[in-house]
Amino acid sequence: MRRGALAQTLALTADLIRFRILASRRDWTSHTLYVVAGIASAILVIGIFGGTYLGVRALQLANATGLLGSIAEWAFLVYLFTDLFIAFGQALNDMYLSSDMPILLAMPIRAGGLVVAKFILGVVQNQVYVAVFLLPFVLGYLLALGAPWWAYLVSIAGLACFPAILYAVLATITILTLRVIPPRVAKEVLWVIGAAVPTAFWLFNFAAFAHINGDINSLHLPTAPAWLPSTWMGHLLTAAGAGDSSTAFDWLGFIALITLVACPIGLAIVSSGFVEGWSRSTTGRRGATMASGAPAKLSPVAAIVWKDVSSVLRSPQLWFNHIASLGFIGYLLVGHQVQSPILPLTIQLAMVQIGFVAVLDSLNPGMTALSLEHRSIWLLRNAPLTARQIFTAKIVGAYVQTALITTVAAILLGEGYRFSIYGTIVLVAFALLMSAAAICFGVAFDARFPSFDWENPNAINRGVRMIMPFLNGLFILTLCGMFLALTRVVFRGAWEGWLAVLVGLLWSALVVAWLFIRTSQEAVRNVEALEVG
Repeated sequence: MRRGALAQTLALTADLIRFRILASRRDWTSHTLYVVAGIASAILVIGIFGGTYLGVRALQLANATGLLGSIAEWAFLVYLFTDLFIAFGQALNDMYLSSDMPILLAMPIRAGGLVVAKFILGVVQNQVYVAVFLLPFVLGYLLALGAPWWAYLVSIAGLACFPAILYAVLATITILTLRVIPPRVAKEVLWVIGAAVPTAFWLFNFAAFAHINGDINSLHLPTAPAWLPSTWMGHLLTAAGAGDSSTAFDWLGFIALITLVACPIGLAIVSSGFVEGWSRSTTGRRGATMASGAPAKLSPVAAIVWKDVSSVLRSPQLWFNHIASLGFIGYLLVGHQVQSPILPLTIQLAMVQIGFVAVLDSLNPGMTALSLEHRSIWLLRNAPLTARQIFTAKIVGAYVQTALITTVAAILLGEGYRFSIYGTIVLVAFALLMSAAAICFGVAFDARFPSFDWENPNAINRGVRMIMPFLNGLFILTLCGMFLALTRVVFRGAWEGWLAVLVGLLWSALVVAWLFIRTSQEAVRNVEALEVG
């Protein structure tokens, strides 16, 4: 009987993975987009590998043993915090919000086998992020230290187990939560937990950097929490890089034990309550219909904006992008704390930094502006609204939420850098400009390649949807950053450097205005030609 159950689970897992691959291939028919996405991913991988190799070599030549011994665990910790946003939503989506669940639960499949199959599917999907972000870091780290051949095998084996531990914990929390908490609030609570917990850890751990002091030879990063799997992987990689085979294999054995023994046991224990929790979470209904609270008289554009903003406020899963952007301010402040004299802090550098935060924050709102309508988009197309009105409402709705977050981020960065009120105002202005540019690209992209067939909002942006508008936003940021650097050289010292800042800001505003005109024309045409099958 056990063999039959195991074979059934493995067959189901293989089918789920195959169907997910087929679904991804159906999402995009343009080979050009895949080529561009592949090139961008390759550049990212090469950049991480090269940056890690050069950085570790520089620390090694500087005899910075403290940093070399602690940088690995913090690199994995940064990834873990970032991946929490992805993996937690993924666990909730695959197990509770996926459209194939009613069919799978109706089949003669054990609940435990279904949970394990969905768990493996989530781990396999998460391995893509590991391959892009962590694998080049690990290879660059080991190569720079001249690690022995076995170190690569041990580190890659541990790397393969790393996302499974994280995903198992999140899947267990998800199942238990939906088993206990009333279904009408369960999903919202899970989304809030998924946002609040990593953010709290983010702020707590980054605060420790404020107490770093000493020269590069004695500098050591604060000790990361010992109970996190990222710390275990950091110890494994550090030992492997140092050629300490005994310690490295001990950590690999411990990580493998947690992955292959503790994780399955935990999932088996909670799987008994999965079916009931799923049933309660999907059949529960709110006891009362909430009033929209919209004013009685609104213009068509204002009414759509009101609806979109209300949807964001009551959908915690749409907050992750904003929380991650605010968390990135922590990275920038840490970088300022230990930055190299080769790249001194200037107002122009801070503008480029907050510009990147703005582009990052605009990624989700812009690219989901139209797709969030789901299949009810036909209501807008058949309403007495012009394509221009729909486009205007969507771009305003996306920009309202992004402008608020980027303004807060710019103020936090200005305060962290101890800028004057004028410097902070410049940061806010530039952040708003880059947000506008990224939103324009995102909405235009969504108008051309809408994604209305989704199971939950987090499933809208996948594949190349997360790459193309982001790269376009980075291109505009790079263009403006180069002009800021040029004006700093040309107008050096004029008005104590403020003339260069103002000229660069004005030129950036003109670029964004031109961009809005160009993208809006194409986007309106695409909205006009939109057909809903």
